Amino acid sequence: MNRKGEPLFFKDPATAPSFPGEFGTLYLLRRDIKSCMDHKILWPGTMCIMAGIDLLGKFLDGKDSNSVSGKRFLDFAKAYLHLSSKDAEPLYQLRNSLLHSFGLFSAKTGHYRFQLRANGNRAPIICRSGGKIIHVDVLSLNDGFEAAVNEYQKALHTSDSLRKNFNRMFRRYGKVPISQ
Repeated sequence: MNRKGEPLFFKDPATAPSFPGEFGTLYLLRRDIKSCMDHKILWPGTMCIMAGIDLLGKFLDGKDSNSVSGKRFLDFAKAYLHLSSKDAEPLYQLRNSLLHSFGLFSAKTGHYRFQLRANGNRAPIICRSGGKIIHVDVLSLNDGFEAAVNEYQKALHTSDSLRKNFNRMFRRYGKVPISQ
């Protein structure tokens, strides 16, 4: 199947952009995440990772309805971040609290309080320390996200249905032009 958009979308984030040009949305997100993580700017970096999971969930599902954005996020987190349902749900609630309230509290599906960590020693992404406090290791989340991107890209080469969904979404959400 057609792989025309794939090099643009999955371009190595270490590659510097050349402006003006057309850029893959995932490439731009991963560049920003990398810059944030390299400089320990963890708050916006975490927000970008969440946006990346949302984006890849949309590509995985192949549909554009806002009413299923939570399901897409959870499906991607379980399939490619290899999180259990028990851990994917709080990650989704963290996404909601960060992106919608710019905070670390969620009253949905129970009350969650989040604490971000930056251990980076291959700690689990999600840890519970009793009660409803959920600890999220941002550096481990970033490592998991990068592994998920690579695994998803490989899956595109073996699944016609994934490729079809990717191509459908790429037309709308896969690339953006940037001028000088």
